[in-house]
Amino acid sequence: MNSFNYLSIIIKDELRAAREEFRESKVMIIAFLCVLIALIIYLDPFPNRHIYFATDDRSSDWHSFAEESASILKEKGLDVSVIDTDGAIDNVIRLNDSKDKVNTAFTFGAALNQNQIDGIYSLGSISYEPIWIFYKTNKIHQLKDLKDLTRYTVGLGPSKSGSYMIAKKILMNFGIDVTTNSHFVSGRFLDVHNRFLNGDLDAFIFVSTYQDPIVQGLLRAPNVALYSFSNAISYQKKHSYLQAVNLPAGSIDLLNQIPPKEVSLVATTTSLVVRRDMHPDLQLALIMATKDIIRSSTDLLFAKRNEFPAYVDSLIPISPVAQRFYDYGPPHAARYLPYWIAGFIDRAWLLLLALVTVFYPLSKLNIHLRKFRFVMKERPHYEALLEMDKLLLKRKLSDEEKGVLLNKLDRINQDAIEEGAAVGEEKPYFDLLSSISMLRKKIESN
Repeated sequence: MNSFNYLSIIIKDELRAAREEFRESKVMIIAFLCVLIALIIYLDPFPNRHIYFATDDRSSDWHSFAEESASILKEKGLDVSVIDTDGAIDNVIRLNDSKDKVNTAFTFGAALNQNQIDGIYSLGSISYEPIWIFYKTNKIHQLKDLKDLTRYTVGLGPSKSGSYMIAKKILMNFGIDVTTNSHFVSGRFLDVHNRFLNGDLDAFIFVSTYQDPIVQGLLRAPNVALYSFSNAISYQKKHSYLQAVNLPAGSIDLLNQIPPKEVSLVATTTSLVVRRDMHPDLQLALIMATKDIIRSSTDLLFAKRNEFPAYVDSLIPISPVAQRFYDYGPPHAARYLPYWIAGFIDRAWLLLLALVTVFYPLSKLNIHLRKFRFVMKERPHYEALLEMDKLLLKRKLSDEEKGVLLNKLDRINQDAIEEGAAVGEEKPYFDLLSSISMLRKKIESN
């Protein structure tokens, strides 16, 4: 017999044993397959590849950041659509609308109510956005305290904007309710900005980055001053979503010394948020793209190098994916494999470790199914032989009893021959036949 023929016999015996095992244990095997399928479904290795990114108006920093993210994510095989919106609150309203396709967005935690927060996760903050309070020096000689604003006409952003909601919360510290106080008016940012420049408004409060054209223009505008928070640290201690930051003298324009002196500000942070049911691999891809953009950013006016992304605004619950990222860093597999494979391995590694832990020791036992099946069939025959042998030791048998036992031996012998022997089990097979022959002699001589 050559090696090929021997191998083919082994394969046939293994397949025959597997077929018999399945026939006898099909309920257990089907249950195992169901559990395996359920695990695959739970781990969900095949995400939808489309990200719909809600930002702000087309001229905003949020829109620009989303466009940069899109270019990185498209290189990873994802489709990204950047969507213009009305800002922080509108973004979350759309995220919470199951009929809307938006699945990620920028927002401010402080601008949201609890119902809006309950449907989203934070992937972390990406930047500081100060609360800017500009006032006309020809109308307000010096703004010592925010309580003084009640004596003047103050412009705010749209009533459904993040800027409006944050300004409302800040002023409530001083017992000022902007919804009932007639000194505070809201409107579209450009309209309020123009009214402020024209002298119709004495002050203007809004939230934005320092690169915002409105901020840049007002910092250079004549008869306009920027309010400095003398107790900025107190705001930070009182509100988890606020951070004290400094605008150094000359940091906007060294040549013209803008601002002329250091200004203390309080800032909130822009949070990158997603629907809670967004696929974890897409969340991981978003965080990694954000990290890449910020790493190469030259915008270090308020943030330190590599400070963002980070989980700063605790008003929005952190995504479990983001939590793992900030605790342990990106999956090592992400350096070499596509994002969805790396994410799947990151989620499944405990299961894979458990499987290895269980099956590696079993593999050392060198269990062959054909041998296992042969032993299972052989064992009942030996049990029957042992019972007969015990009976022979107890007493002398009658001719009729001997005939019964010999008939049983014939049936056992016939069954053993019909079942045959698996490859490698020939010796145990003939040992059984020899045992039958020896017992027959003992019965006959009893």
